Amino acid sequence: MLDSHTRAALAAQITGPVFGPEDEGFAAECAPFNLAVTHRPRVVVGARDSADVQAAVRFAARRGLPVAVMATGHQATLAADDAVLITTHRMAQVSIDPTSRTARVAAGARWQHVIDAATPHGLAPLNGSSPLVGVVGYTLGGGLSPTMGRAHGWAADHVTSLEVVTADGALRFVDATSEPDLFWALRGGKSNFGVVTAMEFALFPVEQLWAGGLFFDGADAAAVLHAYARVTAGAPDELSSSIALLRLPALPGVPPFLADRFAVHVRVSYLGPEADAARLVAPLRAAAPVLVDTLGPMPYASFAQIHNDPADPAPFMERTAMLGSLTGDAVDEILAAAGPTADCPVHFVELRHLGGALGRAADNAVGHRDARFALWVVGVGAPDAFTAMNAYADELLQRMRPWSTGGRYLNFMAAQDTGVLDVSAAYDAADYRRLRGIKRRFDPDNLFRLNHNIPPEESPMSEAALQRLTDHAEIADALHRYTAGLDHGDAELLASSLTEDALVDLTPATGKIGLDFPPLKPRDAVVGALIPAVGPLDTSHVISNIRATVDGDTAHVNCYAMAQHYLPHEGPRPDRTRHALMMNRYDADLTRDGSTWRISRLTIDSAWFEGDKTVLLPGD
Repeated sequence: MLDSHTRAALAAQITGPVFGPEDEGFAAECAPFNLAVTHRPRVVVGARDSADVQAAVRFAARRGLPVAVMATGHQATLAADDAVLITTHRMAQVSIDPTSRTARVAAGARWQHVIDAATPHGLAPLNGSSPLVGVVGYTLGGGLSPTMGRAHGWAADHVTSLEVVTADGALRFVDATSEPDLFWALRGGKSNFGVVTAMEFALFPVEQLWAGGLFFDGADAAAVLHAYARVTAGAPDELSSSIALLRLPALPGVPPFLADRFAVHVRVSYLGPEADAARLVAPLRAAAPVLVDTLGPMPYASFAQIHNDPADPAPFMERTAMLGSLTGDAVDEILAAAGPTADCPVHFVELRHLGGALGRAADNAVGHRDARFALWVVGVGAPDAFTAMNAYADELLQRMRPWSTGGRYLNFMAAQDTGVLDVSAAYDAADYRRLRGIKRRFDPDNLFRLNHNIPPEESPMSEAALQRLTDHAEIADALHRYTAGLDHGDAELLASSLTEDALVDLTPATGKIGLDFPPLKPRDAVVGALIPAVGPLDTSHVISNIRATVDGDTAHVNCYAMAQHYLPHEGPRPDRTRHALMMNRYDADLTRDGSTWRISRLTIDSAWFEGDKTVLLPGD
C-alpha cells in the first residue's frame, strides 16, 4: 500500500477516484470481465480524462512501478500486482461525424456505445462480436470483425488518429504524419507503447445485414464442418463467417436447446442481396438437419444476435493459432480432437474465416495477413480446471501444426501465452523487430509491460563502450596469464603477461614469511626467479575485484589475488596438508601491445598470510 502522504499527493492530481487495497470499492474497480486473473495493484486510478492518465503514468514512472490499463478486461494477461492500474471505463464519450463517416471515442468506450451513436446515421464500425468489449483494446489488437471484416479488413487498418499518453507522461496526438512510427506500432502493438486516451476511425455506410446463425446437433459435426470448408473456399469478400463446436453447460443465458449437449453453430454476416446470401449458405443448410435457423435480414444494431456472446463476467482461458488452409485432412483432425467422440474439456473450438480484405497489406503492425482461418479455443470455469484445458489446447494446436502458419491472433491470446516467444508469434518477424525498436524509443524502461509484452530492443553498444569492455577483458586476461604461469610453472605463459622491461615487487608478501625477495626487473629476471620459487609447489591463484582505469595505451589496475600453496602431491586435505594461504592486493600498470595488454609494473602493496610459512621457504 501507499503511505497516506503519497496517496494524498496522487489523489490531489486526479479528478477521478483513487483506490488503495484498503478502500471499499477497490476490488470492484480492479475486477475484469475475464475473472481468470485477479489484479492486486498498489493503487488504482479511475481516470476521467487524459490529464488523469498523464498524472498516473508520471506517478508510476517516478517510482519505477509498472503501469496497466483496463477498460473492460475481456482479455486476461498478467496480473497487475504491485502496479499502478488505470481504469478507463469513466472515459466513454463517443462522437460521430456523419459527413466524414468517422467516429471519435474515448478510452473506455464499448462497442455498444458506438453502435448506438452510429447506426441512426446509417453507419457502422468494424466492431467485434460482443457489444460489451472495449473499442480501443480490441482495435489496437487488430480487430477482427465478424460482421464486415472480410469486406473491409482489420479494424486497425481504418484508424485515422490516436491520442496516447507515453511513458514520459506526455500526451501525444498521433497520425500518419505526426509520429508515424508510433502510429504504426500502436495499431497492432496494443498497450505496449502507452495508454490510448482517444481514437478516431472510419465508419461504413450500412443499415442492414443478412446475418444470423445455423445450429446443428453435434452428431452432424463432420458433415457441417466439411460443408463449411467448401463454402468458405469460394466465398466472396462480402461474406464473413465462423463455425464453433460447442459444449455449453446449463447456465443462465445458455438457450435450453444448447444446454449440456454437443452442438455446432455456424455464424454468418453478408453484405449484399438476400437472394445471393441464401444461395451462398444453401450448402450449409443442406449439410444436416438444422436445429435452429436465425439467418435473415437484420438491422445492424442487432449484430450481437449473431454470436450471442456471454454478458456476465466469468473466468475463461483462450488459446489460438492461425491456419493457412482448411483442407479435408485439417477438418478430420479437428473432428478427431473436438468432434462427437472426442474427450474435449473446453467449451468451444472455433474457426473464423479470414482472407478477403483481411489479407490486404496495410501500414500497421497487424500481421499474418496470409492466414485463412483463426482457430480459437475457449474454456470457461474455475481456474483449477484450466490445467486440463490448456493441456488439451496444447495437444490440439500441435495436431494442427501441418496447417498452421506459425502465427497467432493477439486478441485471442490470454495469460497462458505471455512469454516472449508466444508474443512474437503474433507478429511478422520484421515487424516484431521494428516494434522492439519503437518500444526502446518510447518506453525504454518497459513501464507498459503487464500485457502481451514487446520488450524494448537492447540499446546498441557504442564503439567506445565496446572498446572499454574489450580493454577490461584483455587486462583481466593479462592478470590471469600472470598467475596461471605461476600456478603451472609455465615460463612461456608467465612471460606472455609481461612487457620486456617489467618490474615485479613482491616485497610486502615475501616479507610476511621472512623471505628477502628483492624487486625483479626485467622480464627475464622475473621469470627466472619466480618459476623456480613456485615450481616445486602446487599453487592456485584466484583473481578478484579487478578495477581498471584505461588512458589510451596505458592502464592502472588494482585487484586482489588469493594464492593457496601446498607441498607437491599433498593438498588440499585440510586435516593433514601443510599449506600457506596468502591474500595479496595488486597495484599494477599495464601497457597495450597491439591488441594485447601486458603488465609493465606489478607491486603487492598489502598482504595477509595464514598457514605454515615453511611451505614457502626454500629448502623445506
